[in-house]
Amino acid sequence: MKITISIETAIKAILKNKRRSFLTIIGIIVGIAAVITIVTVGRGYERYSLKQLLNTEDIKNNRTKISFSPEDDENFGKSSFVYFNEHDLDLVRSVPGVSEVQYEKEKPDQVYRYQQVVLGKNSQNTKIHLVDSKGEKVIAGKDLSSADIGNKVVTVSNQLVKELFPNGDAVGKTVEIANESFLIKGVFEPDITNTTKIEMNKATYENYFRGAPLKNIQITVPSDQNLAKVADKVVKNLSKSGSMKNQGRYEFANDAEMTDRISSSLQMLTLIVSFIAGISLFISGVGVMNMVYTSISERIKEIGIRRALGATERAIQMQFLLEGLTLTLFGGIIGYLLGDIIAFVISKSMNLDFIFDPFVAFLAMGISVLVGLVFSYIPSKNASKKDVVELIK
Repeated sequence: MKITISIETAIKAILKNKRRSFLTIIGIIVGIAAVITIVTVGRGYERYSLKQLLNTEDIKNNRTKISFSPEDDENFGKSSFVYFNEHDLDLVRSVPGVSEVQYEKEKPDQVYRYQQVVLGKNSQNTKIHLVDSKGEKVIAGKDLSSADIGNKVVTVSNQLVKELFPNGDAVGKTVEIANESFLIKGVFEPDITNTTKIEMNKATYENYFRGAPLKNIQITVPSDQNLAKVADKVVKNLSKSGSMKNQGRYEFANDAEMTDRISSSLQMLTLIVSFIAGISLFISGVGVMNMVYTSISERIKEIGIRRALGATERAIQMQFLLEGLTLTLFGGIIGYLLGDIIAFVISKSMNLDFIFDPFVAFLAMGISVLVGLVFSYIPSKNASKKDVVELIK
Protein backbone atom coordinates (compact mmCIF):
# COMPACT_ATOMS: atom_id res chain seq x y z
CA MET A 1 0.00 0.00 0.00
CA LYS A 2 1.32 3.40 -0.91
CA ILE A 3 2.15 5.76 1.92
CA THR A 4 -0.38 8.34 0.69
CA ILE A 5 -3.15 5.74 0.77
CA SER A 6 -2.06 4.72 4.30
CA ILE A 7 -2.22 8.35 5.45
CA GLU A 8 -5.62 8.83 3.82
CA THR A 9 -6.91 5.65 5.51
CA ALA A 10 -5.54 6.80 8.89
CA ILE A 11 -7.27 10.19 8.59
CA LYS A 12 -10.57 8.56 7.63
CA ALA A 13 -10.33 6.21 10.62
CA ILE A 14 -9.70 9.16 12.97
CA LEU A 15 -12.56 11.22 11.53
CA LYS A 16 -14.89 8.25 11.69
CA ASN A 17 -14.67 8.37 15.49
CA LYS A 18 -14.33 12.11 16.05
CA ARG A 19 -15.44 12.17 19.68
CA ARG A 20 -13.14 9.32 20.71
CA SER A 21 -10.23 10.80 18.75
CA PHE A 22 -10.74 14.22 20.32
CA LEU A 23 -10.90 12.80 23.86
CA THR A 24 -7.71 10.84 23.16
CA ILE A 25 -5.69 13.83 22.01
CA ILE A 26 -6.81 16.14 24.84
CA GLY A 27 -3.83 14.99 26.87
CA ILE A 28 -1.50 15.69 23.92
CA ILE A 29 -3.01 19.17 23.45
CA VAL A 30 -2.71 20.03 27.16
CA GLY A 31 0.81 18.64 27.45
CA ILE A 32 2.17 20.38 24.34
CA ALA A 33 0.38 23.64 25.23
CA ALA A 34 1.86 23.55 28.75
CA VAL A 35 5.40 22.93 27.48
CA ILE A 36 5.14 25.66 24.82
CA THR A 37 3.70 28.15 27.31
CA ILE A 38 6.36 27.47 29.93
CA VAL A 39 9.26 27.57 27.47
CA THR A 40 8.04 30.76 25.74
CA VAL A 41 7.17 32.66 28.93
CA GLY A 42 10.38 31.38 30.54
CA ARG A 43 12.46 32.80 27.70
CA GLY A 44 10.60 36.10 27.93
CA TYR A 45 11.31 36.27 31.65
CA GLU A 46 14.97 35.39 31.04
CA ARG A 47 15.22 38.24 28.56
CA TYR A 48 13.47 40.62 30.98
CA SER A 49 15.86 39.66 33.80
CA LEU A 50 18.93 40.20 31.61
CA LYS A 51 17.59 43.58 30.48
CA GLN A 52 17.16 44.64 34.10
CA LEU A 53 20.55 43.27 35.08
CA LEU A 54 22.54 44.67 32.16
CA ASN A 55 20.44 47.82 31.76
CA THR A 56 20.20 47.40 27.99
CA GLU A 57 17.49 46.87 25.39
CA ASP A 58 19.80 44.89 23.11
CA ILE A 59 19.00 41.34 24.12
CA LYS A 60 20.71 39.75 21.12
CA ASN A 61 24.10 40.67 22.57
CA ASN A 62 25.73 40.62 25.98
CA ARG A 63 28.45 43.03 27.02
CA THR A 64 31.07 43.15 29.69
CA LYS A 65 33.96 45.35 30.69
CA ILE A 66 37.64 44.48 30.31
CA SER A 67 39.80 46.64 32.57
CA PHE A 68 43.49 47.17 33.21
CA SER A 69 44.86 47.79 36.71
CA PRO A 70 48.48 49.01 36.86
CA GLU A 71 50.71 47.68 39.63
CA ASP A 72 51.85 51.22 40.55
CA ASP A 73 48.57 53.08 40.20
CA GLU A 74 49.82 56.37 41.67
CA ASN A 75 52.81 56.86 39.37
CA PHE A 76 51.12 55.21 36.42
CA GLY A 77 48.29 57.69 36.67
CA LYS A 78 50.72 60.57 36.21
CA SER A 79 52.22 59.02 33.08
CA SER A 80 50.96 59.32 29.52
CA PHE A 81 50.65 55.58 28.92
CA VAL A 82 47.66 54.35 26.94
CA TYR A 83 46.03 51.38 28.65
CA PHE A 84 44.61 49.87 25.46
CA ASN A 85 46.13 50.69 22.07
CA GLU A 86 45.10 49.57 18.59
CA HIS A 87 47.24 46.44 18.88
CA ASP A 88 45.28 45.44 22.00
CA LEU A 89 41.95 46.12 20.31
CA ASP A 90 42.96 43.97 17.32
CA LEU A 91 44.05 41.25 19.73
CA VAL A 92 40.63 41.31 21.40
CA ARG A 93 38.79 41.32 18.06
CA SER A 94 40.64 38.13 17.07
CA VAL A 95 39.09 36.17 19.95
CA PRO A 96 36.27 33.91 18.68
CA GLY A 97 32.90 35.10 19.95
CA VAL A 98 33.80 38.80 20.17
CA SER A 99 31.61 40.74 17.73
CA GLU A 100 32.56 44.30 18.75
CA VAL A 101 35.20 46.11 20.81
CA GLN A 102 35.08 49.72 21.91
CA TYR A 103 36.32 51.97 24.65
CA GLU A 104 33.85 52.07 27.51
CA LYS A 105 31.74 55.19 27.48
CA GLU A 106 31.21 56.97 30.77
CA LYS A 107 27.66 57.87 31.74
CA PRO A 108 27.34 61.67 32.00
CA ASP A 109 26.18 61.53 35.63
CA GLN A 110 28.71 58.89 36.67
CA VAL A 111 32.10 60.40 35.84
CA TYR A 112 34.62 59.77 38.60
CA ARG A 113 38.34 60.42 38.97
CA TYR A 114 40.86 59.73 41.68
CA GLN A 115 43.48 62.23 42.88
CA GLN A 116 45.79 62.55 45.87
CA VAL A 117 44.31 64.79 48.59
CA VAL A 118 46.48 66.11 51.43
CA LEU A 119 45.20 65.03 54.84
CA GLY A 120 47.51 66.57 57.45
CA LYS A 121 50.98 65.08 56.93
CA ASN A 122 49.72 62.38 54.61
CA SER A 123 47.90 62.20 51.33
CA GLN A 124 45.13 59.86 50.25
CA ASN A 125 43.86 58.68 46.88
CA THR A 126 40.37 60.22 46.93
CA LYS A 127 37.29 59.73 44.77
CA ILE A 128 36.10 62.88 42.95
CA HIS A 129 32.72 63.11 41.25
CA LEU A 130 32.76 65.38 38.20
CA VAL A 131 29.48 67.20 37.63
CA ASP A 132 28.23 69.38 34.77
CA SER A 133 26.83 72.15 36.96
CA LYS A 134 25.03 71.18 40.16
CA GLY A 135 26.15 68.42 42.46
CA GLU A 136 24.78 67.00 45.70
CA LYS A 137 22.57 69.29 47.78
CA VAL A 138 24.80 70.78 50.47
CA ILE A 139 24.07 70.87 54.20
CA ALA A 140 26.47 73.78 54.78
CA GLY A 141 27.73 76.59 52.52
CA LYS A 142 26.47 76.80 48.92
CA ASP A 143 25.84 74.36 46.07
CA LEU A 144 28.03 74.15 43.00
CA SER A 145 26.48 76.12 40.13
CA SER A 146 27.11 76.98 36.49
CA ALA A 147 28.78 80.17 37.69
CA ASP A 148 31.57 78.01 39.19
CA ILE A 149 32.61 76.47 35.86
CA GLY A 150 36.35 76.84 35.52
CA ASN A 151 36.79 78.24 39.05
CA LYS A 152 38.84 76.42 41.67
CA VAL A 153 35.94 75.61 43.97
CA VAL A 154 34.66 72.24 45.21
CA THR A 155 32.17 70.78 47.63
CA VAL A 156 33.27 68.06 50.01
CA SER A 157 31.54 65.31 51.97
CA ASN A 158 31.00 65.67 55.72
CA GLN A 159 33.19 62.58 56.13
CA LEU A 160 36.13 64.31 54.45
CA VAL A 161 35.52 67.39 56.59
CA LYS A 162 36.05 65.27 59.72
CA GLU A 163 39.40 64.09 58.31
CA LEU A 164 40.51 67.55 57.11
CA PHE A 165 39.21 69.77 59.89
CA PRO A 166 38.29 67.67 62.94
CA ASN A 167 37.72 70.73 65.11
CA GLY A 168 36.21 73.30 62.79
CA ASP A 169 34.08 74.38 59.84
CA ALA A 170 35.34 73.63 56.30
CA VAL A 171 33.39 76.19 54.25
CA GLY A 172 35.68 78.97 53.01
CA LYS A 173 38.84 76.99 53.65
CA THR A 174 40.98 75.18 51.06
CA VAL A 175 41.77 71.59 50.26
CA GLU A 176 44.92 70.53 48.39
CA ILE A 177 44.24 68.18 45.49
CA ALA A 178 47.28 66.92 43.53
CA ASN A 179 49.31 70.04 44.49
CA GLU A 180 46.47 72.42 43.58
CA SER A 181 44.49 74.34 46.23
CA PHE A 182 40.70 74.47 45.87
CA LEU A 183 38.22 76.56 47.83
CA ILE A 184 35.59 74.56 49.72
CA LYS A 185 32.24 76.10 48.78
CA GLY A 186 29.93 73.66 50.55
CA VAL A 187 29.60 70.42 52.46
CA PHE A 188 27.28 67.61 51.36
CA GLU A 189 26.14 64.46 53.10
CA PRO A 190 26.24 61.46 50.71
CA ASP A 191 24.02 58.44 51.28
CA ILE A 192 25.49 55.31 52.76
CA THR A 193 26.23 53.74 49.33
CA ASN A 194 28.04 56.80 47.95
CA THR A 195 31.80 56.88 48.54
CA THR A 196 32.38 60.21 46.78
CA LYS A 197 34.31 62.66 48.94
CA ILE A 198 34.70 65.61 46.57
CA GLU A 199 32.54 67.09 43.84
CA MET A 200 34.03 69.34 41.20
CA ASN A 201 32.90 70.84 37.93
CA LYS A 202 34.10 68.83 34.89
CA ALA A 203 35.48 71.90 33.14
CA THR A 204 37.39 72.84 36.28
CA TYR A 205 38.94 69.39 36.52
CA GLU A 206 39.96 69.34 32.86
CA ASN A 207 41.48 72.80 33.28
CA TYR A 208 43.80 71.74 36.10
CA PHE A 209 44.32 68.02 35.52
CA ARG A 210 44.88 65.97 32.45
CA GLY A 211 42.09 63.68 31.37
CA ALA A 212 42.12 60.18 32.75
CA PRO A 213 43.36 57.46 30.39
CA LEU A 214 40.75 55.11 29.01
CA LYS A 215 41.20 52.24 31.44
CA ASN A 216 38.39 50.05 30.23
CA ILE A 217 37.12 48.57 27.01
CA GLN A 218 33.78 46.94 26.40
CA ILE A 219 33.37 43.75 24.41
CA THR A 220 30.11 42.64 22.77
CA VAL A 221 29.32 38.94 22.55
CA PRO A 222 26.23 37.39 20.90
CA SER A 223 23.80 36.10 23.52
CA ASP A 224 24.14 32.52 22.26
CA GLN A 225 27.80 32.56 23.31
CA ASN A 226 29.11 32.06 26.86
CA LEU A 227 30.05 35.60 27.88
CA ALA A 228 32.27 34.61 30.82
CA LYS A 229 34.29 32.11 28.73
CA VAL A 230 34.83 34.61 25.90
CA ALA A 231 35.81 37.35 28.38
CA ASP A 232 38.20 34.97 30.14
CA LYS A 233 39.88 34.14 26.81
CA VAL A 234 40.21 37.87 26.04
CA VAL A 235 41.92 38.45 29.40
CA LYS A 236 44.29 35.50 28.82
CA ASN A 237 45.25 36.82 25.37
CA LEU A 238 45.88 40.32 26.73
CA SER A 239 47.86 38.95 29.68
CA LYS A 240 50.02 37.02 27.21
CA SER A 241 50.43 39.54 24.38
CA GLY A 242 48.85 42.86 25.49
CA SER A 243 50.86 46.09 25.37
CA MET A 244 50.65 46.49 29.18
CA LYS A 245 51.19 42.84 30.10
CA ASN A 246 54.27 43.70 32.23
CA GLN A 247 52.77 46.78 33.89
CA GLY A 248 49.74 45.32 35.68
CA ARG A 249 46.88 42.92 35.24
CA TYR A 250 43.88 42.61 32.96
CA GLU A 251 40.52 41.44 34.28
CA PHE A 252 36.90 41.28 33.28
CA ALA A 253 33.85 42.43 35.23
CA ASN A 254 32.11 39.89 37.42
CA ASP A 255 28.80 40.64 35.74
CA ALA A 256 29.90 38.38 32.85
CA GLU A 257 29.84 35.30 35.06
CA MET A 258 26.75 36.54 36.86
CA THR A 259 24.94 37.02 33.54
CA ASP A 260 25.77 33.50 32.41
CA ARG A 261 24.79 32.01 35.77
CA ILE A 262 21.43 33.78 35.86
CA SER A 263 20.73 32.80 32.27
CA SER A 264 21.70 29.17 32.94
CA SER A 265 19.63 29.05 36.15
CA LEU A 266 16.52 30.38 34.42
CA GLN A 267 16.99 27.96 31.52
CA MET A 268 17.40 25.06 33.95
CA LEU A 269 14.29 26.12 35.88
CA THR A 270 12.32 26.28 32.61
CA LEU A 271 13.61 22.83 31.65
CA ILE A 272 12.57 21.31 34.98
CA VAL A 273 9.07 22.79 34.85
CA SER A 274 8.75 21.68 31.22
CA PHE A 275 9.74 18.15 32.21
CA ILE A 276 7.01 18.10 34.84
CA ALA A 277 4.50 19.30 32.23
CA GLY A 278 5.81 16.61 29.88
CA ILE A 279 4.55 13.90 32.26
CA SER A 280 1.06 14.59 30.93
CA LEU A 281 2.39 13.69 27.48
CA PHE A 282 3.35 10.25 28.75
CA ILE A 283 -0.12 9.74 30.19
CA SER A 284 -1.73 10.89 26.93
CA GLY A 285 0.56 8.49 25.07
CA VAL A 286 -1.00 5.60 27.00
CA GLY A 287 -4.39 6.89 25.80
CA VAL A 288 -3.16 6.82 22.21
CA MET A 289 -1.98 3.25 22.64
CA ASN A 290 -5.37 2.27 24.05
CA MET A 291 -7.16 3.88 21.10
CA VAL A 292 -4.99 2.06 18.56
CA TYR A 293 -5.70 -1.25 20.35
CA THR A 294 -9.44 -0.47 20.26
CA SER A 295 -9.26 0.44 16.58
CA ILE A 296 -7.49 -2.85 15.81
CA SER A 297 -10.05 -4.92 17.70
CA GLU A 298 -12.89 -3.20 15.81
CA ARG A 299 -11.26 -3.87 12.43
CA ILE A 300 -10.09 -7.46 12.83
CA LYS A 301 -11.97 -8.70 9.77
CA GLU A 302 -10.70 -5.77 7.67
CA ILE A 303 -7.15 -6.71 8.60
CA GLY A 304 -7.80 -10.35 7.83
CA ILE A 305 -9.27 -9.59 4.40
CA ARG A 306 -6.37 -7.33 3.52
CA ARG A 307 -3.87 -9.98 4.60
CA ALA A 308 -5.78 -12.62 2.55
CA LEU A 309 -5.63 -10.33 -0.50
CA GLY A 310 -1.86 -10.04 -0.18
CA ALA A 311 -1.18 -7.16 2.18
CA THR A 312 2.18 -7.57 3.91
CA GLU A 313 2.77 -7.42 7.68
CA ARG A 314 4.73 -4.22 7.09
CA ALA A 315 1.74 -2.60 5.34
CA ILE A 316 -0.63 -3.54 8.20
CA GLN A 317 1.83 -2.23 10.80
CA MET A 318 2.34 0.98 8.82
CA GLN A 319 -1.42 1.58 8.61
CA PHE A 320 -1.95 1.59 12.38
CA LEU A 321 1.37 3.27 13.09
CA LEU A 322 0.32 6.15 10.84
CA GLU A 323 -3.07 6.27 12.52
CA GLY A 324 -1.47 6.84 15.95
CA LEU A 325 1.11 9.22 14.49
CA THR A 326 -1.53 11.30 12.69
CA LEU A 327 -3.56 11.50 15.87
CA THR A 328 -0.67 12.84 17.98
CA LEU A 329 0.42 15.19 15.18
CA PHE A 330 -3.06 16.77 15.14
CA GLY A 331 -2.84 17.13 18.91
CA GLY A 332 0.63 18.64 18.66
CA ILE A 333 -0.43 21.28 16.13
CA ILE A 334 -3.49 22.29 18.17
CA GLY A 335 -1.43 22.24 21.39
CA TYR A 336 1.30 24.39 19.83
CA LEU A 337 -1.18 27.02 18.64
CA LEU A 338 -2.99 26.98 21.99
CA GLY A 339 0.33 27.26 23.87
CA ASP A 340 1.36 30.24 21.74
CA ILE A 341 -1.94 32.01 22.43
CA ILE A 342 -1.68 31.41 26.19
CA ALA A 343 2.00 32.45 26.22
CA PHE A 344 1.15 35.64 24.30
CA VAL A 345 -1.59 36.59 26.78
CA ILE A 346 0.61 35.84 29.82
CA SER A 347 3.60 37.70 28.34
CA LYS A 348 1.56 40.81 27.61
CA SER A 349 -0.10 40.77 31.03
CA MET A 350 3.34 40.50 32.72
CA ASN A 351 4.92 43.07 30.39
CA LEU A 352 7.35 40.47 29.01
CA ASP A 353 8.54 40.05 25.43
CA PHE A 354 6.70 37.39 23.44
CA ILE A 355 9.49 35.44 21.74
CA PHE A 356 8.66 33.37 18.66
CA ASP A 357 11.28 30.69 18.42
CA PRO A 358 11.30 28.16 15.52
CA PHE A 359 13.02 25.75 17.89
CA VAL A 360 9.91 25.69 20.10
CA ALA A 361 7.74 24.80 17.08
CA PHE A 362 10.20 22.05 16.14
CA LEU A 363 10.15 20.84 19.76
CA ALA A 364 6.34 20.60 19.78
CA MET A 365 6.20 18.67 16.51
CA GLY A 366 9.12 16.47 17.54
CA ILE A 367 7.47 15.51 20.84
CA SER A 368 4.17 14.79 19.07
CA VAL A 369 5.83 12.51 16.50
CA LEU A 370 7.84 10.75 19.20
CA VAL A 371 4.75 10.06 21.36
CA GLY A 372 2.86 8.78 18.30
CA LEU A 373 5.65 6.44 17.21
CA VAL A 374 6.47 5.09 20.67
CA PHE A 375 2.91 4.39 21.80
CA SER A 376 1.62 3.09 18.45
CA TYR A 377 4.50 0.76 17.70
CA ILE A 378 3.53 -2.17 19.94
CA PRO A 379 -0.21 -2.30 19.00
CA SER A 380 0.58 -1.97 15.28
CA LYS A 381 3.26 -4.66 15.55
CA ASN A 382 0.83 -7.02 17.28
CA ALA A 383 -1.81 -6.39 14.60
CA SER A 384 0.62 -7.25 11.81
CA LYS A 385 1.60 -10.54 13.49
CA LYS A 386 -1.93 -11.94 13.84
CA ASP A 387 -2.73 -15.20 11.99
CA VAL A 388 -4.76 -14.69 8.79
CA VAL A 389 -7.05 -17.66 9.45
CA GLU A 390 -7.95 -16.45 12.94
CA LEU A 391 -8.57 -12.95 11.63
CA ILE A 392 -11.20 -14.01 9.08
CA LYS A 393 -13.03 -16.56 11.26
